[in-house]
Amino acid sequence: MYFWRSMGKILKGIWKILNITREVILNLIFIILILSVVSIIGLVSDPDGINNTPQSGVLVLDLEGVIVDSTPYKQDFYKLSKKMNNNKPDLKLQNSLFELTQKIDQATNDPNITGMILKLDNFVGGDLPNLQYVTEYLKKFKNAGKPIYAVGSNFDQKQYYLASIADKIYLINQGSVSLYGFATNNFYFKSLLDNLKVNTHVFRVGTYKSAVEPFLRDDMSPAAKENTTRWLSTMWRNYLNDIAQNRDEEADNLSPAPNIMLSRLKAVSGNISEYALENGIVDNVVSSHQADQLLNKAFDAAPELSIYDYRLNPTKMSSSAEQRGEMDMATPLIGVVFIDGTIATGQSANNVAGSDSIVKQLQELGKNKNIRAVVLRINSPGGGVYASEAIRSEIAALRQQDIPVVVSMGGMAASGGYWIATQSDYIIANPNTLTGSIGIFGIIPTFENTLAQVGIYTDGVATSPLASMNIAQNLSPEANDLIQMNIEYGYDNFISLVAESRNMTYEDVDKIAQGQVWLGEEAKELGLVDELGDFDDAVTKAASLAGLSDYQLDWPKKESDLFAILFSDYSAILPKSLAQLIYNQLPISNQLQQHIAFWDNLSDPQNRYIYCLNCSDIK
Repeated sequence: MYFWRSMGKILKGIWKILNITREVILNLIFIILILSVVSIIGLVSDPDGINNTPQSGVLVLDLEGVIVDSTPYKQDFYKLSKKMNNNKPDLKLQNSLFELTQKIDQATNDPNITGMILKLDNFVGGDLPNLQYVTEYLKKFKNAGKPIYAVGSNFDQKQYYLASIADKIYLINQGSVSLYGFATNNFYFKSLLDNLKVNTHVFRVGTYKSAVEPFLRDDMSPAAKENTTRWLSTMWRNYLNDIAQNRDEEADNLSPAPNIMLSRLKAVSGNISEYALENGIVDNVVSSHQADQLLNKAFDAAPELSIYDYRLNPTKMSSSAEQRGEMDMATPLIGVVFIDGTIATGQSANNVAGSDSIVKQLQELGKNKNIRAVVLRINSPGGGVYASEAIRSEIAALRQQDIPVVVSMGGMAASGGYWIATQSDYIIANPNTLTGSIGIFGIIPTFENTLAQVGIYTDGVATSPLASMNIAQNLSPEANDLIQMNIEYGYDNFISLVAESRNMTYEDVDKIAQGQVWLGEEAKELGLVDELGDFDDAVTKAASLAGLSDYQLDWPKKESDLFAILFSDYSAILPKSLAQLIYNQLPISNQLQQHIAFWDNLSDPQNRYIYCLNCSDIK
């Protein structure tokens, strides 16, 4: 009796400690939340804050982080989060492609903006089609008689792509310009899975369907290398041609063969800055102080205005009827829908295109009598068959209402992205869009051997071998056959969708399918897309199909609720840890995030996936 009484006291003591610990942690979280809210309110009410910056002078394109098609929140939130981090560079900041280009377009016609300075040291990049789209707007700015200067300490290839359009490029002493070529890498997990005794069951159709290779191999297969080498080499050639044209230089001068580059570098005693100057890559090598003096002289000491402080006219990016105002209620609208990230069931989130969210948006557009056409902007490597088909079916419903749908392909529209595109009236791709990857696979990991290592087993009875499928048991031969047949049916369905939408034979589609990835310019030749162009071309085509000469774009509404933002993306308002900053700079961090997003969204009811994991993270 004494023993049990003593044990009771010990357990009560442990429970009391746990309760106190829980209350302390909850109180700390509550205090942090309150401080965050108070800080934000203080920033919003700050008379010297973000909304009172003079809107004149030299526009400074001091981009931080990455350019993406769409961002979930309004820009003011990102500016507030930056202020809460003491204005430190945010290498994970997401910049909306279309807000950025609309600002450049507005500045082109703004008499208060006299020129532009590109400061890109904290710019991480974006896919090549997005960089090309930004550059087109920079060209318009330049052609309007407004000079552009670029200054930087170390230009990587994505930074240099934008800088190449400048009238003058100033490189800071001891700086460099890295123009070495494109590369794409991946993680491979076969040995890890073997060591963990994970039994990975893979079902696929398509010789080149390389998305499953990380789970089956420790390296890239020869077939995947052949396919990737083809499109990556073409993309690099396109990149070189663009910067050579922008700089009015020979491509071989800007990025010669390695042996020639090393020979030229040796001739200037290994001085990389001098090498860049001698070969027409930059126009001047200067100190930071000299760069400031040159820019002050070029712009008559006009004040500098950050692109983040330059306010966009609300009508430029209106996203709802309320914002457009009652006067414009009768104006015909072209709806814009983003499919950005891994396609999965559920709600959209960062790097995830949730089919529930997108289907709801498409349905709302269908109910809006002012919507006359839709532009579907796809930037996705694909995802689940079920989620992709849900979106494709809803597009079909729009077209049955005589609402034309035009697809604008961004950096990638592969696998599930292309599955969705088959239901459109017209497809426009960038020459460097990664598309195709028409194939399908299934993946089911089972952990019976992993559990056995620690002495855990599972057993039971079932009325058939198909009734007891679970991750703690190996798949039966019957289950393997069932899943494989379902995958083969899915591939047949995919080929048939493409053949019908593109007016091709089943056999012709099969030849260019098998999971092969194609660049946009190749896809045009193969008949997978209708036209090469950008988002603006897609809008023009949508207006033409709808017979519109006067219209407005109806953009998706962005989140503005403070508490929703705090709870859904608290990381954006908290200081970035050293580990985060290091992780962001890993050569293949984006690829790792793609893997995580993919594994986190293995939610297809039939375990069927149309996904192109190798269509990203090009360096």
